[in-house]
Amino acid sequence: MRQKLVVLSFFIIFTLSNFATVFDDFVYYVDLQTMYESDDPYLKTLGGLLKRWETGLPMYVDNLQLSDLTLFPDDETTLKILKDLDPYVYLEPTELFEEALEEYPNSIIINSMYLFFNFQYWQNSLDPSVVEEIFEYSEKIEKLVGEKTPFTVYCEAQILSKSKIYNDPQKAYNDLKEIYLTYNYDKKIIESLVEISFQTNNYEIIQDLYNTYMNLKGKNSQTLLYFSKIFYNMGETEKSKEIALSLVPVSKDSSILSETYEFLGDIENNYEKRIEYYQKALSLDKENGRIMSKLGLTYYNWDKKEYAQLARYFLNGAESRNYITEETEKALKELRSRVVLEIFLKYLLPLLLGVAFALWLLYYLDKKRKIKEHNRIFKEQNNK
Repeated sequence: MRQKLVVLSFFIIFTLSNFATVFDDFVYYVDLQTMYESDDPYLKTLGGLLKRWETGLPMYVDNLQLSDLTLFPDDETTLKILKDLDPYVYLEPTELFEEALEEYPNSIIINSMYLFFNFQYWQNSLDPSVVEEIFEYSEKIEKLVGEKTPFTVYCEAQILSKSKIYNDPQKAYNDLKEIYLTYNYDKKIIESLVEISFQTNNYEIIQDLYNTYMNLKGKNSQTLLYFSKIFYNMGETEKSKEIALSLVPVSKDSSILSETYEFLGDIENNYEKRIEYYQKALSLDKENGRIMSKLGLTYYNWDKKEYAQLARYFLNGAESRNYITEETEKALKELRSRVVLEIFLKYLLPLLLGVAFALWLLYYLDKKRKIKEHNRIFKEQNNK
């Protein structure tokens, strides 16, 4: 009987160490805010602790009922590390979860936290030395869970779409699309998929992505701008413009607002309105040579005679900021030739004509004087 109890106890311990515990659903989420707002107290706890780490705001842990949670040993270890963690640090939690892995090598949540902080470090540093480890632990977690998860796919897709060394945006798109079709509730998955859809020109499920995203809370301005640009590329100009215009009053990021105004200028046919959009974009990003170039070319194409000076001013500004294209170079060459011609006609030609007239007048007067002198001498000789 005692032997049976020992075997049973060993089996229970082995099972608990290799299968799901209460924090393991973490792998099915990427957006921490969604986790924090969850009705599941365990997801809410993880989301709150990680949001406090991410933002430094204590409000995310003020109302957490930690004492009400029933936890397994690896969950308790996770909770203890996250509770005592200072905001914004990467190395300390990575080291602490690496130590925890020695005791719980097959814990889904411990492996996930180790991956999470390694990935956060990569996102902020783009250090290629941690990428192989991120891939390794993503694969390990998927084996422990038994399938691909939103969390692991997101981590890998971000690297595949943004790393210069491991760049494979098409694979990133395919993996994110597959995970989205199964788990379409996570905001970060959608935002990443929309960005990569824009980069790779894959628009096949963009309408579905847009409909899903617009029903979520806390929409990202950059993602909406990607939607706007994608719909324009798909020929839906009015929808594109409507989305872009909706960003103007709500966007708090000046760089995204500048990009939005620039895009509105790009798709505007009326020269006067286009110039207005580009001017607003430039006022938010005063050293942007690309916007200067677009503004200069708009003045040039609208009326190269009337707005020659403005066109030249902005195109010269773009060139001085090392932004030059074949079109701007051609326009500048013509505008500068016009300046040379104008200077010649306005200043040099009158001067040359004045000098020529003065020389002619001197010649004429000298010749007249000589004739008069010759006539005087001739008369004097005849009188003799």
